[in-house]
Amino acid sequence: MPLPERIRGVREAYGLTQADVADVLDIAPSSYGQMERNATTASYKSLQKIADALGVSLLFLLDTKNQKMTE
Repeated sequence: MPLPERIRGVREAYGLTQADVADVLDIAPSSYGQMERNATTASYKSLQKIADALGVSLLFLLDTKNQKMTE
């Protein structure tokens, strides 16, 4: 599963909207949506922030072969 789909799947599994995550990151929902869609080109720092906002480890978030969506 590609990284953007993994991030979206984890977010949805925790019942969060893009706006919820954007609020935690203190950015506009449209900016978060763009980050989620372009996750494969995101920096380590950005991915760590997304993982923190979702309440999961970065390793769990990056484990795209893992079908489990909650940690």
